[in-house]
Amino acid sequence: MITVVLPAYNEEEALPPLLAEIERVRDADLPDLRAIVVDDGSTDATPYIVRAWTEERPWGRLVQHGQNRGLSQAIQTGFEAALADSEAEDAIVTMDADNTQPPATIPALIARLEEGADVVVASRFRPGARVYGVPAMRRLYSQVMSVLFGVAFPIRGVRDYSCGFRAYRVSVLQRAYDQYGVGFITEQGFSCMVEILFQLNGLGGVTFGEVPFVLHYDQKPTATKMRVGKTIGDTLRVALRHRFGQAGGRRRAGV
Repeated sequence: MITVVLPAYNEEEALPPLLAEIERVRDADLPDLRAIVVDDGSTDATPYIVRAWTEERPWGRLVQHGQNRGLSQAIQTGFEAALADSEAEDAIVTMDADNTQPPATIPALIARLEEGADVVVASRFRPGARVYGVPAMRRLYSQVMSVLFGVAFPIRGVRDYSCGFRAYRVSVLQRAYDQYGVGFITEQGFSCMVEILFQLNGLGGVTFGEVPFVLHYDQKPTATKMRVGKTIGDTLRVALRHRFGQAGGRRRAGV
């Protein structure tokens, strides 16, 4: 089973075409796919659109937050809902709900899992990737993170550290919750996506991979919710905490 988790906040315009494309991918390539939309306290028609969509599709599900709690909490809610009835060999895919990331890439993510990877990132920095319509500051954030992390905080197999379009093997996510508990995801903003990679890498024995994809930011109907400057600062703090915090922990343990 493949579970697509979509954290959504005020995405009434983007969700209908995105959900339609997910359904096309399911019908054409992945009949065992299901979708969980986590409505993060939207104030527009997002929950009504998703509820109407799921009424005719038993493989779709809506989970709601009573108020906006942020991307981190929406991701955690989606993980919990997906893991509750998944098997170890299943996969969980996370992607944005703003219709900028093509569901047509999902089969490639799953194929890379089947080849042996445990976590697969849809990457903007692999041959064949394309990016359209990304604002200059957001493009700068992605490029800075890719270069900095590749040099100072590398994870083997990863170039795109901030993209949330990923596929995870369920057994690896379950290991992370068993190891870290509620401390698996502690960041509150967009930097949680980098934190997840560091936490999974810290488990040991986890294999990472990437596939290229085409990012269509020009299809995003609303303004970005990311505060780029804050996110850069938060992301660097996460990296430093994991690098020096883990090193300090090993020293104290006498390793």
